[in-house]
Amino acid sequence: MDSLQLHRDLVQHFARLGLKASKPQRVNLALLCQALAVSPNCHLATLAVGLPLPGHRENLVQRLRRFLKNTLCVADCYEPWVRHLFAHWLGREVSLVMDRTDIENRWSILTLGATYRHRLLPLAWEVLPFGGTSAEHHIALVKQVQPHLPALAQVRVTFFGDCEFRAVPLQQTCQALGWHWQVGLKSDLYFRPAVGDWQCLRALNLQPGERRFVNTVYLTQDHVFGPVNLIADWSPHQETPRYWALDQTADRDAWRRGRKRYWIEPTHRDWKSYGFDLERSQLDDAKRLSVLMLAINITTLWMIHLGDAVLRSGHTAGLASPHKTDYGVFRLGRDYVRRCTTLNHRVPVGFTVQHSV
Repeated sequence: MDSLQLHRDLVQHFARLGLKASKPQRVNLALLCQALAVSPNCHLATLAVGLPLPGHRENLVQRLRRFLKNTLCVADCYEPWVRHLFAHWLGREVSLVMDRTDIENRWSILTLGATYRHRLLPLAWEVLPFGGTSAEHHIALVKQVQPHLPALAQVRVTFFGDCEFRAVPLQQTCQALGWHWQVGLKSDLYFRPAVGDWQCLRALNLQPGERRFVNTVYLTQDHVFGPVNLIADWSPHQETPRYWALDQTADRDAWRRGRKRYWIEPTHRDWKSYGFDLERSQLDDAKRLSVLMLAINITTLWMIHLGDAVLRSGHTAGLASPHKTDYGVFRLGRDYVRRCTTLNHRVPVGFTVQHSV
């Protein structure tokens, strides 16, 4: 298809969504998203080749650099996509996952998103110095997303996170918002049964291959938070047991629901070695990296929308062999764009997903 037509389609879609940016910013953001959709990595020199513009590569690289320097409020710019996504949400549940991914030993990207087809629909993020993140950052992302979610009368909202997100204030925030939650715990955390003394989780003396459910306990001597429930599981494939706190009944069904937390990991791979190759960007400034993540997350929603459409149309045979199981919805969307480009077909633009209701 005409790459200029695709760019016009993106700019028009951004305007209809209500992107809070000037016209030049909308144009440049659309250019960056289009380049990300067709480029093998997000190194600026590679992205420059994917821009539907004439000119020398170095001049195009400088254009991208100038845009990344922009003083955009990425949360405000991305808000229309979050609103649009949930305005068309037909599912009865929103499963939220929070996690971070590291860019070498330079940056950590903290992300909150909604699970869909074993991937994450990114909703909010923050670029932070490399290392662990705090409960204050976690709660800030939760409060940023919460106003845009469907009403609790329409959906059930569940928050999932690993032990980095175990802080009692975060659990209390979920409770205050009317959400369910399931978060990892460290083995040295103290809990108290409804009747009994304080003890650390490792005192459960779990054995390899054992899974145990403990209902009605209170967490930490400082907070005495509860009642909550516990899942303790020592998979034969793990060196040590793992523990989770949740507000719903701890049972096998809750353990199975908790596996949704791992759906963020394929998305991190999509951002890195399996997709945008984020580590190749070599950006050394948090604000520039956050603007790049704005484009990456918009493009991620776009690719998932396309992959979802391919799966629902039953036309996956043109992109993946029937026996292949490693073609996720993101990969199918990326391959579909490349195939359309090769065959000179028009690439649809969209950012919604469908649900079985």
